[in-house]
Amino acid sequence: MEKIAVDQKAKSYWSEYFKDYGQIWVRDIPRRIKQATIRKLKAETATGEFAPMAANVLDNGGLSVEAAFIGKLDNKSAKIMVTASFSEDGKLQEFVCNQIS
Repeated sequence: MEKIAVDQKAKSYWSEYFKDYGQIWVRDIPRRIKQATIRKLKAETATGEFAPMAANVLDNGGLSVEAAFIGKLDNKSAKIMVTASFSEDGKLQEFVCNQIS
């Protein structure tokens, strides 16, 4: 199932009338942010900074952490969302990276 809020004619009208601002109005928004990210990451070198965004202590005592990485992968600028989960005793259970740009 696919729902479309505006047709191509309306997109063209608002984009031409309001330029960049109009394009923001009629842009396609992915149903889930994860669908909009680049999923394949494999780099030889990574330099940059991690910034924690959210953390949650689970009912079973485990920990879930979300962070952002901004820096360079193989000398190319990159922004990455990282999600990690740890067991109650601190062992890494899952580590997921999704490149945003």
